[in-house]
Amino acid sequence: MSIAKNVWDGVKPGETVLIEHSSTTMPYVGLWQLINWAKEKGYQVVVDDVLDTLYLYKAQMKLAGLDAGILDDVKVIKFGGRLEVGQVVERLHIKELAIREHEYRRIFDSLSGGAVVNPVLGIGKLFLLAESKREVLSTVNEILSSVGDERRIAFYFVNTDLLKTATPEALPLLEELASMIVKVETKGKFHQSSIVKSVNKELLGLTFVLP
Repeated sequence: MSIAKNVWDGVKPGETVLIEHSSTTMPYVGLWQLINWAKEKGYQVVVDDVLDTLYLYKAQMKLAGLDAGILDDVKVIKFGGRLEVGQVVERLHIKELAIREHEYRRIFDSLSGGAVVNPVLGIGKLFLLAESKREVLSTVNEILSSVGDERRIAFYFVNTDLLKTATPEALPLLEELASMIVKVETKGKFHQSSIVKSVNKELLGLTFVLP
């Protein structure tokens, strides 16, 4: 865990981090450790929750014996869904892209005050709902518009199995705009994370293990 903390310490405000995982890994472990790290650093945590993904992560944390209470005081912006976890500050419609982008900026502007750690959960579901390649590109551009925003560090938890099946063109587009990519794989009883892209050369190529 200390290795993971040191890795996050090397990520700068304005970065966009992709945490790529399969459907058979357990990304809630990474989220739990990320939020603990953010709180220790004194960062505000704002979770973007697409279609109740945060509820799923919380349930899995509890089943794994982790303290899911760390989610109780985080601010949450919900994209669709109905199951509330944390302090929900706003709900946005999934399909109205132009309105969603405008409203998200308004909400984020009202929340910002110091550095924000911004985990984004379930982003693959937005691409699954896309009805055309134009919508895929529009969603990617929506993400791109926040790249380099030094008020936040964004961590996108990306289910690569889902993206490769639903909208395979989305993954390389996301990888292109990311300043850091962490690939998570199951190795026996552990999860191995490898940094395959980073603007910080000291982090590039590092591998660390989460229990």
